[in-house]
Amino acid sequence: MNECDAMLDAYARSIRQRRQVREAAEQDAAEDVATIGEILVAAAGDACGACTVSVLASSSNGNATYIRCGKTKILIDAGISYSRIVQGLAERNCSINDIDALFITHEHMDHIKGLPVLLKHTDMPVYTTEETWRAIRKYAAAGDNRFVSLTKRVGVGAVRVVPFEIPHDAARPVGYAVYYGDTKITYATDLGTVTPAVEGAAAHADILILEANHDESMVRSGPYPYHLQQRILGHRGHLSNRAAAELLSDLPQKKMMKVFLAHRSEKNNEPAQIIKTMKDVFGRSGKSLGRDVLVRLACRQSAVRFDEKGENHVS
Repeated sequence: MNECDAMLDAYARSIRQRRQVREAAEQDAAEDVATIGEILVAAAGDACGACTVSVLASSSNGNATYIRCGKTKILIDAGISYSRIVQGLAERNCSINDIDALFITHEHMDHIKGLPVLLKHTDMPVYTTEETWRAIRKYAAAGDNRFVSLTKRVGVGAVRVVPFEIPHDAARPVGYAVYYGDTKITYATDLGTVTPAVEGAAAHADILILEANHDESMVRSGPYPYHLQQRILGHRGHLSNRAAAELLSDLPQKKMMKVFLAHRSEKNNEPAQIIKTMKDVFGRSGKSLGRDVLVRLACRQSAVRFDEKGENHVS
């Protein structure tokens, strides 16, 4: 059991202990269960098959997410080793050669680490902004003939991918909204603040991968030097637990939203702190964890996913 799972398990035990000494309403119990990630989720789809979203890895050490909608399969970022990507896909009954396209958010190494080897072993197209590709090119020059410059909308198989700008200290970083029939999946990490573009992309999503990188007080009292603290806390840095919670509590949605909280800092955050902040913020809003929003914590080592069987998994 990794750190993330251990913390969630400890939190679950504390919830069960509290339940033994009080008569909790059924809704309260549902909220506690949803908060620790013991949730059942179904992604919408059509006759060709439903959607599965698998966060293969998420942290400052590496990020990669696999999305399958019907017969179309894409990757967002390749920030872990090629072998880990292959292994993660294989555990989901997918071959690396089945991937229709790779979408890169920005050029930082925790998002492109596996790209050079991936380019050698596959022929998939790589979509990103021209500015990002220029920053990547020295690291993956062999892929020039595979680079496809992003347009306002990209059609890949049965999905439509719409990039949106995010505020981060990179050349021209983007997030992605993926549309499949009536289903919307949004990927928004590595952003220092929530902009109108981010709000619009996240609104009405069925599944949202959202950054919850740090607790602000832990950053300020933590081991990082002042300049790095300022980078993390700045408008082009990373999203705090509170900012993520406030976005979720205010977002318009069409039904229950399934959320991966991603890119957690190993030094400036803890699973229990994320959960506490989410509960605090939601407690002051009209929304309820478990009823309106289902939360899962993405981890550095463990892959998690929402799938069409109405289940979430950790591996």
